[in-house]
Amino acid sequence: MKIFVAFFISLFITQALSQVPQFDKLEQLYDQQHFKLVFRKSNFLLDNPTYDYSSLPIYYKSISSLQLYRDDRWRKNHSAAFDEAIAAFETINSTTKGRKLLVAHQQELMALKLDLNAWLADLTRRKEKDLAYFFALKITSLFEGIELVAIDETYSWVPPSNQLLEKRIAIIEFARKQLGVPYVWAGESPDGFDCSGFTSFVLASDNIKLPRRAKDQYDASIKISSDKAQIGDLVFFSNGGEVTHVGILVSELGKEKVMIHASSSKGITFDKIDGSAYWQKRIYGFGSFIK
Repeated sequence: MKIFVAFFISLFITQALSQVPQFDKLEQLYDQQHFKLVFRKSNFLLDNPTYDYSSLPIYYKSISSLQLYRDDRWRKNHSAAFDEAIAAFETINSTTKGRKLLVAHQQELMALKLDLNAWLADLTRRKEKDLAYFFALKITSLFEGIELVAIDETYSWVPPSNQLLEKRIAIIEFARKQLGVPYVWAGESPDGFDCSGFTSFVLASDNIKLPRRAKDQYDASIKISSDKAQIGDLVFFSNGGEVTHVGILVSELGKEKVMIHASSSKGITFDKIDGSAYWQKRIYGFGSFIK
């Protein structure tokens, strides 16, 4: 009888500790992109044997370090962080409990993968293709064996109402013809596109010449507010710094925002912006080249 009582007491304590405030704080801070703070707090928890029962501290240390790894200075001072994260993910994914943890944090992992792929594209734009290729292999290794589902939903395109300009409609019709074209770093043709290569290619169909980089496209665009942005306008995204991604809105004025863009994981595709755990909080602004 005492053995059973002790077992249930232990089970109760384990379940109670699974919702510890320290873990909730890590998730909150990570969602707010306070990656350095998450990294430090995770290390603090890892040094405390009280939390050895959970993989959450090493999980959050790993994903925050990978976010920080995109910064040149941080990477120089923490050169082993990427390999350490790969090893940590392998350990977490080797147990049933660890795999459940990864499933429970799928949106974070999918967003991390998108951020890392955006970083690779930026390295390529900076003429650091060898470095991009080197880390592309590491990213593949990092997510190997981890089953991730897309965090966005397939969008069934509905033609816009007649009140929108025919020019905007024609631009999106042209963009739709590129659906399924793969993502290629620095790509700017139907053989493969990156995000700004795709927007440049599509708007060129209407004789609109765009700068090549997403940041420069934003700088050159006519800035518009969210409530004025509509089909054919560009939407720009950032990870907290400069513009890192761009897509083309396909939604009517005042409707739920949806874009067509070059996704690093799926190629040319439709993605919802409003309500997306990844895209909505990364919106940098909206711009237009259609006059």
